[in-house]
Amino acid sequence: MSGRHPALLYDVLHALVVRELHVRYKSSVLGILWAVLSPLGTVAILHLLFTRIVPLGIPHYASFVYAGLLPWTWFQSALFTSAGTLLDHRDLVRMPFFPRPLLPAAVTASNFLLYLLAFPVLLALVAMEGVWPGETLLLLPAVWLVQAVFTMALATLVAALGALVRDVQHLLGVVLVLWFYLTPIFYGIDRVQSSEARWLLLNPMAILVQAHRAIALEGRSPDWGALGACALVSGGLLAAALAVFRALEHLVIEEV
Repeated sequence: MSGRHPALLYDVLHALVVRELHVRYKSSVLGILWAVLSPLGTVAILHLLFTRIVPLGIPHYASFVYAGLLPWTWFQSALFTSAGTLLDHRDLVRMPFFPRPLLPAAVTASNFLLYLLAFPVLLALVAMEGVWPGETLLLLPAVWLVQAVFTMALATLVAALGALVRDVQHLLGVVLVLWFYLTPIFYGIDRVQSSEARWLLLNPMAILVQAHRAIALEGRSPDWGALGACALVSGGLLAAALAVFRALEHLVIEEV
């Protein structure tokens, strides 16, 4: 994508994001409100399960779960949508000189906008439970940036592979379920044995969820060392993903 005017790339990305959101919700009665209602429904189920049926004893559990579920939903939805994005936009993929990596970038960006739409609900839950993070909320954009790079890296890989191998989307569904359980979303990592917790923190999404919670629930800075390592890994992964995408691009064009 280097060599193209940044303003033009931004305009194309903006148009793709608008198109992505329009296509996703055009036949829905509630439309974009599902970005708020869907995670709230999941929080209600997990709250009932882990405060009444199998109590975990985690304080402020509704906001605890929601603070983990928001970044996870952004990540999961972006990856799952990316698996079919090149096929869904085959008219654009076939256009000469079209910057095709912008398609998974648009998926990542559109799901981030849905995250932002649902974020005020987290602030409301936090306020209702008597916790307020204060000025530490200003640190969240650093976490968002790291997650955006990590998500786009995997979305770029998934997009290319999904266009070539149609089973990728089905396999991805299984992988994401396993990944969900390996990420401390409905449980706290402090409840995991220390030897196992070290392995869980090799999961970038665990680091990002922990960072979200540290800022939004506990009013403190995240673990900058872990977040910095996650940023380095994410940057390297994005560079590798773009290289793989470019290597497979001619096959993708033939396939779609």
